[in-house]
Amino acid sequence: MAKAISKKNKKKQKQSALETTPMTPDRFDEMRAALQARVKASRYRHSLGVSQTAEQLARIYGVDQSEAAIAGLLHDWDKSLTGDELKRKAKKLKLAKKDVREHATGVLHSWTAAATLRDEFPELSDAVLQAISRHTCGAVGMSDLDMVVFVADIIEPGRDFPDIQGLREAVGEVSLDELFYRTYKANFMYLLSADMVVAPPSLDVYNSLVVARKQRLAADATRQAESGADAAMQSLAEEIARREQLARQAEQQMALARKAAEERERVREEKRAHMQQEGAADYVEPDMAELEQAAEAEAKANAGSFADATPANPAAGDSTANRAASAVQRTASGARIIPIQ
Repeated sequence: MAKAISKKNKKKQKQSALETTPMTPDRFDEMRAALQARVKASRYRHSLGVSQTAEQLARIYGVDQSEAAIAGLLHDWDKSLTGDELKRKAKKLKLAKKDVREHATGVLHSWTAAATLRDEFPELSDAVLQAISRHTCGAVGMSDLDMVVFVADIIEPGRDFPDIQGLREAVGEVSLDELFYRTYKANFMYLLSADMVVAPPSLDVYNSLVVARKQRLAADATRQAESGADAAMQSLAEEIARREQLARQAEQQMALARKAAEERERVREEKRAHMQQEGAADYVEPDMAELEQAAEAEAKANAGSFADATPANPAAGDSTANRAASAVQRTASGARIIPIQ
């Protein structure tokens, strides 16, 4: 018993040391060569495509690229086994119930490979083995590496199905969770359309993804609404500030206009007062006595002219002169008014 425990501990220590050792390019090449010798050429090409796609997805979504490349490379390790061999291996390892072994044989290779790959490559991490185990049915609570390998298996360059282009275009445009949901849904719908058996874990995973997506979308909508409200409040504040600025500018312009009007009125008043002063200085009050003397002299002159004009009838001439003299009237200022004869 002590010997067995010692052997087990030694194996764990070796395992721990290998897990802490970085994967070297040479070791990766060894894995690749071992896979090529194990599976068909078409399966090998597919595995290389998944490995490369997983590494690209890992780079985009911030996942360990080395682990993604290794998990993608080895995910179909047990595809070399026949259906009966997979059933027996799964039964021996107690990885699936009888109905799953009998009717969903296609998913067994992921579980059997994950359970035994460490015998071939002891340095494989738990995260890599888990991603390999989950690349067919998935699981509730997938890690980022799990999702990267699952998606890579579906959209690698060798695949071709109606929805694949949309999935490829979504890479980097949507979150990894959303990309995984869309990929899982497309795969799930394919199984239904092909009248294939859906393994029991897949239905649970799909339901959990739908619920999680609804919650995620609701949370996104709430954040967007809050962000929209914040943006609306910011826009309103900016509009109020803009209008207040316009009001201040208008008030300043009105004040300047009032000041200009007042200045113009002041200038007009100064001009008016100046003109009145100039008019008063030029005006001379008339001498009434001089006006009366001038009027009498003019009347006499006129009377003389009338007398000269009528010598045959002196009396009439005198009478005419008298009438002319008496007809001369003066205004209050002394000016003569001679009525028209």
